[in-house]
Amino acid sequence: MKRANIIAPLCAALLLSGCAIPGIELPGYSDTKEEGAAKDSSEDSSKDESEEDTKKETKKTDESNEDSSKEDESSSDAATEAETLEEDIKEADSEDMEHKILGVYGSGAPSYKSVGRSNYKYSNDKQTELCEKSQNSIMVVADLEDDYPELAKTLKDNADNMLENFDSEFEEMYGMAKSQYESDPDYFGEYYDDAHQEITRSDSMVLSILETEGFYGGGAHGYYAVYGYNYYVSNGEEISLGDVVSVSEDEFATIINADLIDNAEDGEGTFFDLDESLSHYKFDPDEKKSIESGAEDYELGYNWYMAIDGIHIVFNQYDIADYASGSFEVVIDYDDEIVNEKLGFDTSRTYCYKEEIPFYESENEAYEDENYIIYNSQKSSFVLVYGDGSAEFDDYYGEETGAYNVYHFVMDDGREYIHLSTAFGNDYYDTYVFDVTDGGCEKVDIFGYTGVWIDVDTEYSGPKVLSSADSFIIIDTSSALGTFTYYNYYSIGDDGMPQADPKTCVIVKVSTEDIVSAKSVKMEKLDDGLEPTGDMITVQSGTGFTIVSTDGVSFVDLLSSDGQYLRLYIDNIGYEGTVDGVSIQDIFPGLEYVG
Repeated sequence: MKRANIIAPLCAALLLSGCAIPGIELPGYSDTKEEGAAKDSSEDSSKDESEEDTKKETKKTDESNEDSSKEDESSSDAATEAETLEEDIKEADSEDMEHKILGVYGSGAPSYKSVGRSNYKYSNDKQTELCEKSQNSIMVVADLEDDYPELAKTLKDNADNMLENFDSEFEEMYGMAKSQYESDPDYFGEYYDDAHQEITRSDSMVLSILETEGFYGGGAHGYYAVYGYNYYVSNGEEISLGDVVSVSEDEFATIINADLIDNAEDGEGTFFDLDESLSHYKFDPDEKKSIESGAEDYELGYNWYMAIDGIHIVFNQYDIADYASGSFEVVIDYDDEIVNEKLGFDTSRTYCYKEEIPFYESENEAYEDENYIIYNSQKSSFVLVYGDGSAEFDDYYGEETGAYNVYHFVMDDGREYIHLSTAFGNDYYDTYVFDVTDGGCEKVDIFGYTGVWIDVDTEYSGPKVLSSADSFIIIDTSSALGTFTYYNYYSIGDDGMPQADPKTCVIVKVSTEDIVSAKSVKMEKLDDGLEPTGDMITVQSGTGFTIVSTDGVSFVDLLSSDGQYLRLYIDNIGYEGTVDGVSIQDIFPGLEYVG
């Protein structure tokens, strides 16, 4: 589904409905390509996933402090009215922004990352934020591009398009906002265009992405929309809806029509002419009959994506009804007879899904919930109540109860685990593991990881994205040989905890570039596949090393300056680590430790 297929009928509907549209092209749909100065999210690879929120809170606090210092009472009143207008706009939009994404991630899927950009600008007097824009794109991680070349190219092309157009689109929005603010500052509402992509289904066959966008460019209200993108993992081609369902376009339209009317508050009266609207939707629309062509029998592509519960067919505001009626969605279960079973989601293999479990500070708040979390700030503990059981961790030090994600792993042998991840300090996250097999709930253990980005030496740096249940990335920081950041591909072990395959380790960043031994040291020889040979050798002093891999617990794999792969076993990995009783810093002087 292409945004361009939606924006044209949207503009027509806006005009017909009498809504104001500034006399310029909507940001986000310009063909202009020029380089600009938007903030590049890859400038600092150590930024964590929450920095953007911190930045926004800081600048909004600064804005509030500036407003409070105004001495002109009338200016203050006008500013209050403008703020009220902006709040009303965003509050109205937020009512439509409840598109809950419950992604599902199967076995054998590639790993992905999110590459993003953001920017904002204030008025010349620094009193008002005029506009902000943020956008991201899903990509295959760099070390898997050779394994999935076609899909990697498709996603890279998408990312390049986003990166190339971001600056010009932002400057266009800024120009609009600046003009309106200067002409009528008392009734100005901040312009924004925030588009966020998230994976809703990922397995060995399908990658499905949902993009949610909130937009305001002047006028009475903003606009909220979602867009689905679906690809075959094997070749990177877009999936046709005609491959997913086994009925004709006319039959499909009849099914969608009936579902929409049955679930609409005012039935058929909710919509424009629904039969007429749906007659233009095709599985594979003819580009020569686009709405821009002016053809009376113009063709539109369905807007759809896949998630845990099936195939979602989405109609945004103005697609088939007026703005006040909102958006509409029809969900077709994977088990429905019209769905091609080859593209259904395979639950016989290990998979996981994002689960919504509410977080309360009192059990009294949870009377309607079967599964929930109770946080006790005095004890720094929390209890997960799940099914018929409950379990408590008494060492919870998350930053806040609202910042957490819950993933439910379902193993191919019937075991089930809950992984609850929460922010813990700068760049660090804790994950609490529970065994919820057969309706029970037992505490397992905790593991941590860092939020630093991957592929930091490229313009496509960004955070990893959970996308596979049996081979997922965990990023961590080690102090085994100086400080270095690395990630491994993990699977769920017999106890529900992640277990690493050190042969998949990728070194992200090292603090000590030149590691040279000052003493001879025993190491185990490895073959070219990093498999241990059992042959222990003594490596002489003066040998240089490059870090290749680690399990993060007991060893580091190295490539020596004479071309050998070697494994160094370390006791008490860290700043005070030793090898056969000798300090690691005596063996390798000059190691740098950070953080």
